[in-house]
Amino acid sequence: MNKEREKEILEIILKEKTVTVKELAQRLYSSEPSIRRDLSLLEKQSLIRRTHGGAVLEENNSSALRIPFLIRELEQSDAKIVIAKKAAELVKDGDLIMTDASSTAYGIIPFLSTKSRLTLITSGIKALIRASEYSIAAQSTGGKIISSCLSLVGEDAHRTISFYNSDICFFSCRGVDADGWLTDFSIEENHLRQHMLKQSKVRVLLCASQKFGKKYSHNLCSIEDIDYIITESKPSDEFKKMFGAKILYP
Repeated sequence: MNKEREKEILEIILKEKTVTVKELAQRLYSSEPSIRRDLSLLEKQSLIRRTHGGAVLEENNSSALRIPFLIRELEQSDAKIVIAKKAAELVKDGDLIMTDASSTAYGIIPFLSTKSRLTLITSGIKALIRASEYSIAAQSTGGKIISSCLSLVGEDAHRTISFYNSDICFFSCRGVDADGWLTDFSIEENHLRQHMLKQSKVRVLLCASQKFGKKYSHNLCSIEDIDYIITESKPSDEFKKMFGAKILYP
C-alpha cells in the first residue's frame, strides 16, 4: 500500500465515518482498483468495514482510537527513520533509556538491537511490545492510558519515573516555535515528559523539520532545557542559529 495514500484514507474515514470508492479515487487522484485494494488491507487490520461501493469506520473494533496513532506513525515516516538512526548513535552499551510514547521515539527501538545491556523505561505501550520483540529489557512507567496514542500518564507514571536516573531521554513534541519553546496540545503527556527530563542526564528532542515554527497550546520546556535536537535535514538559518551546537542532522 502507498503509505501517504494510506494515511489520507485513514484521515478521511476517521473524520467522515463513511466513504465511497469513487469519492476516494477522485479526492486522492488514484484508480478505483487501487482504492479497493487499500480498503481491503485496512479491513484485514480491523480498522474499517467494507460496504457495497465503499467503507465505514469499524467502531466496534475501537478503530476510532487506534487510527490516530497509526496516522502519527505514518506522518513523516521517512524522516522518522533518519532521526531514529541518528538518535541510536548517542546510545552506549549499558545505558538506561527513557522514552515517551511518541511514534518517533518508538522508531528508535530496532536501531538499538546492536547495543547490549540496555534498559528501557517508557510510557509507550507499543514501545514496550516492540522492545520485547528485540529482546531489550523494558520497564513500563505504569499510569492511566490515553487511548488515542497508547500513552501512559498521571501520578503513578510520575512516581515510577522518579525511582530511576536515566542516562539519556528521547522524546518528541508537536512543535518548536520561533522563540525556542517546545509545545504540544497534550498537557498530561507534557507533564510526564517534564518528569523524564528531570531524571535524565542527557535530554534529546526528536523532531521532524516540518514541526519547526509551529506553536501549540501547552509549553513543554525551552530549548535551553535540553541537550540535543535531532532532525532529518538541515534546518533554516533562523532555527540553525537558535539551536546552535544542539542541532544534529545527517
